[in-house]
Amino acid sequence: MVITQRLTPESFVRLPRRGVVVPNRDGTLGLYNVSTYESGKGTRREWRVMDIDSGSSWLLTDDDKVHDVKWLPDHDGTIAWLRSATNGFTQLAVVCIGNTGELKDHYTAAEFDAPVQHLKLKGLDGWVAFAVVGLAGKDGSLYNEETTGKMSTARIYDDLNVRGWDTYIKPRRHAIFYSALVTGDDGRLTVAGPLRNAVRRQDLEAPAGMYQPEDPADNYDLCEKGIVFVACDPKPVHPRHHATSDVYFVPVDSWTAMVACRPVKLTMQTDHVVGYASNPRFSPDGSMVAYLKKPFANPADTRLLMGHVSSLSSFDVWKMCIGSAWDLAPSSFEYSPHGQSVLILADDCGRRALYELELRYHAAPRLLMGRPSVHGYHLLNNGNDGVQLLVSASSMLDNSVYMVIDTTLASEPRVISSATRHGQKLGLSHSQVSEIWFAGSAESFVQGWLTKPSNFDPEKKWPVVLQVHDGPEDAARDEWHWRWNSVLWAEQGYVVVCPNFTGSVGFGVGFNARAYGSGLDYPYQDLVNCLESLAEIPYIDTDRAVLAGGGYGGYMVNWIMGQPLAKKFKTMICHGPVFDTRLLQLYQDGVNERNSEDLEKWNPARPDLLRNWKDAPPVLVIHGDKDYRYPVTDGLSVFKTLQGLGVRSRFLSFPDEGHWVINPENALVWHRTVFEWMEQWVGKGPTGTEG
Repeated sequence: MVITQRLTPESFVRLPRRGVVVPNRDGTLGLYNVSTYESGKGTRREWRVMDIDSGSSWLLTDDDKVHDVKWLPDHDGTIAWLRSATNGFTQLAVVCIGNTGELKDHYTAAEFDAPVQHLKLKGLDGWVAFAVVGLAGKDGSLYNEETTGKMSTARIYDDLNVRGWDTYIKPRRHAIFYSALVTGDDGRLTVAGPLRNAVRRQDLEAPAGMYQPEDPADNYDLCEKGIVFVACDPKPVHPRHHATSDVYFVPVDSWTAMVACRPVKLTMQTDHVVGYASNPRFSPDGSMVAYLKKPFANPADTRLLMGHVSSLSSFDVWKMCIGSAWDLAPSSFEYSPHGQSVLILADDCGRRALYELELRYHAAPRLLMGRPSVHGYHLLNNGNDGVQLLVSASSMLDNSVYMVIDTTLASEPRVISSATRHGQKLGLSHSQVSEIWFAGSAESFVQGWLTKPSNFDPEKKWPVVLQVHDGPEDAARDEWHWRWNSVLWAEQGYVVVCPNFTGSVGFGVGFNARAYGSGLDYPYQDLVNCLESLAEIPYIDTDRAVLAGGGYGGYMVNWIMGQPLAKKFKTMICHGPVFDTRLLQLYQDGVNERNSEDLEKWNPARPDLLRNWKDAPPVLVIHGDKDYRYPVTDGLSVFKTLQGLGVRSRFLSFPDEGHWVINPENALVWHRTVFEWMEQWVGKGPTGTEG
């Protein structure tokens, strides 16, 4: 019997949030983390072990100071983790468990005198090499800012790198530190010597992405021969290239001694010179390095590059294997166990799909899993030559699904665990979610997602919400979203439509590339066409239409307020929006004379457009004070402009939030405020009354 609960803001924030599950060496157990919020008690964070055959799980630890929990390579039933201790110190612990999860041993293998994170492990002939990331002092040693007495809070900067998405850049740079775990006389593992700095360059911070939302651990890798990592260009040819990055290799002759060489940059036998590198990976035998590269001139054209460690030069895998560019943009990849193919995660028509590409001439990417959206994948058993993978996925109806898939496609995927029983626990069904297609602006069709409430009656007319996704080079996907969850919105009594307008990823490189060359022209016209197509659906009441978006979506809301389309909506909601594109350029990348005309052309704050805001419908503006991506002054400017023009508007502020609302209590206020605002102006459900 499935126990159901209606999806409300309250039940939504209380749902357990599971991470990616990682199998042990023999594929019998899985390790994952889960966080659960309980009103009045805060968030409980757990690391759990799952029996992959039955799906049952048990608690490993609920110590909220524990992080970076990993299976220890070549040590059956052994786990390593980092634990934040007092004064900024970090403990490296080793935990031994039995086949049914019983704790057999638990001890501290080492304590480091500074905060470290992003642990990586590599098994090497009976001992284990490991690396962590921490701040480096002037002499290159591990640095602890918590034990350094500092009377002033002043910061001094000499380049464009001042702030990340929600924090200021630290004066000390991060570096990768390494050592090895060896077995002592007592049979326990211990660290063989101090942590040593693999970077040894004051002008490099490694890995790249320490102040970005993506996981920086994805930007470095280990093998027996050394460490490969991504770092930003220390001397960009133009200030606008300050965030561009490259891949570096550091040979390690001994994991218990200082490296003899400084990092060496990988060169490319391709025209993709200046751009953004990510996801470096060693081949299983350590002879090759592969990584992704987005060219600065055309970030939509992501390439997979690969080269020999000995030559430190790389070639384009697409050209070598496929013969031409691949029309999808990969977000990550991993080598297969034998090293003869790569597993690639890429957006594909509104989902995160998993492909395999054989590393040979005349190969073509082969789809392994297209639905639900894949978030993580690991080889289930090192002895099966990659036949089975343990996949972590989600859909609009289910926030976490663990599955086993057969890469030969000889059998159907086997579900190990579904957090919501495919939505049944929340009273949801697959009939609520469907795809729509409509004629776009650039001689192409545009895809979108249409979500209906669980009590939907097609004989009645429902208010509609048009959600504009962030990006623009992002996408509305069939996956669980913890902020803009279309199913949660629909359950309040609305039909929710999420279009993948021009510039969205997953619909071809050309479609994505238009995000960089056409400003708001194509996306805006796509939204016009979308609303016109929705008006032809009998059960949609476009006279009660809501426009909502965050980030780029908020920017689009502001743009629309100055356009004729604004009259089609009864209310608007914009979160973390861009107000003035000229200032956006300055506080993100500095002066860029080449596109100053485009910045003004697509500027919502143009005086001729601001005059039109007086006719805007009621607008709810939301912003976090720690949003350094699009500063809170933009949200305040939107709100004060509307107030000055006499437009009904409200400003919701979060002093402790950044670009996203993370705190569960704040998320609850966010959802309640948004839904109350919509109900006030368009009602809810088929019998709702306009405010």
